[in-house]
Amino acid sequence: MSQFFADLWASLQIFYSNFNARWGALVNAVVVLVLLALVLYALTRAILAGRKGRRVLSPLLTYEPDQERTARAAESLARAIRIPTVTGDGRALRELDKLLRERYPRVMDAVDCAVLPDGSMLLRWCSAQLSDLLPVLFCAHLDVVPGGDGWTVCEPFDGLRQEGRIYGRGAVDCKGVVVAMLEAIQSLMDEGFAPRRDLYFAFGADEETGGSGGARAIAETLERQGLKFDMILDEGGSIREMECDGRTYSAALIGMGEKRRCEYLVTVNCQGGHTSQPRRTTALGVLSEALCRVESAQPHHRLIPLIRQRLDATISMYSFDKRFVIANKPLFNLLVGWAFRDDPNVMALIRTTIVPTRTDGSFPAANVLPATASAHLNARLLPGDTPEKILEQLRELLADLPAEVELLEAGEESFITPEKQPMYRLLQNVIQEQFPHLPCIPTLMTSAGDARHYSNLSDCILRFSPLVTGKDSGGGIHEGDEFLAERSLGVAVELYRDLMKKL
Repeated sequence: MSQFFADLWASLQIFYSNFNARWGALVNAVVVLVLLALVLYALTRAILAGRKGRRVLSPLLTYEPDQERTARAAESLARAIRIPTVTGDGRALRELDKLLRERYPRVMDAVDCAVLPDGSMLLRWCSAQLSDLLPVLFCAHLDVVPGGDGWTVCEPFDGLRQEGRIYGRGAVDCKGVVVAMLEAIQSLMDEGFAPRRDLYFAFGADEETGGSGGARAIAETLERQGLKFDMILDEGGSIREMECDGRTYSAALIGMGEKRRCEYLVTVNCQGGHTSQPRRTTALGVLSEALCRVESAQPHHRLIPLIRQRLDATISMYSFDKRFVIANKPLFNLLVGWAFRDDPNVMALIRTTIVPTRTDGSFPAANVLPATASAHLNARLLPGDTPEKILEQLRELLADLPAEVELLEAGEESFITPEKQPMYRLLQNVIQEQFPHLPCIPTLMTSAGDARHYSNLSDCILRFSPLVTGKDSGGGIHEGDEFLAERSLGVAVELYRDLMKKL
């Protein structure tokens, strides 16, 4: 570091001495003016960028859904939450199937409904007449994660309705979406509406554990039938009330793709023995060193075009230093990672993430050193990275340790749907008809859903649930006190209705 400052000081001295040369003063003056012009240009772009965005009031404050439909959907969701459909519980899934048939008898009588052995459901709402239009597939899932800790308002599966909210595991993820779809279908049927094209609804039973039994089986069934879809709409983004740097914004975030999920295993082998005579290194010590390296040496950030567009669209949310970097990405591309180093949401969008999740290696006896210790690494790959590339980087990172790294699961790769797709424009129009000033922002989903299993069935896969989520409208996914505002559920019903009418 001292050499760097010495070289910098020498350069400044050479620069200053050039003023005494014949043309040195002119050259240096030009250099200084160019640098000042670039700084002024960058500052101007940052200032103007902060003015081009606009804050939008919460959709819950500007839109009033149909009260009767909202109340009926809220009661359906509360009762559905009371059935603890934790992934793998076949009895609970059968009970939920019975409830949905009871709450939406007209839907279940009018559509073709197939129930898979694992409890997944595939519904087909046939068009009123023969049509050349390709069908559309709506996706959601029936299973939930276990209740977990952190519940203060009620127990995880109480399905409590209180002060305009529905509390319980699955309220947002994802029984609220299932109920909103079925409520929209039944209300349209009550009005005598029939779709212009076939509409399919796939409700998986194991999304929370990867969807290998539910969504994958449904996709294989549809593929065997030779079906192709104009659009596949799965859960993902939502209408979000976001807080950033003291400002509140609302936007509809539409997932155009998702990061690839991979699993790696790090295994350390050392000589075991008695704790009274430990060797210089132990399996657990080496494993700890390996995990510390993995956490501190994450892959470098990289801005893909989709994320460049998202940052540009949300630039007015951020503080001036972040706006300065975003507005001048061609000049300060390398500083994006530094500017957002404390923002896990943005960092997850601009780099591949690798985190340890489970470890093994503890010996039952307290006085015995384990000979083997291992850890599972969960990686979410940015488009453009491959499982093999990350495996090679991990092996290089741990090359000097007695550790082996292997790839356990490569996951399915997701393509990014282009914005030029007509169905994306249709979805955007439906949202903005209800909320004229609400920006629709394409984004990348950092978590994986069922949609990736349907990649062979459509060129347009969108990840968006028309729920309003935020501080007062819905949240707590996989956390305690998960809830959804009743008005948010009503908004979802209305948006699904409008979308189905326009398909």
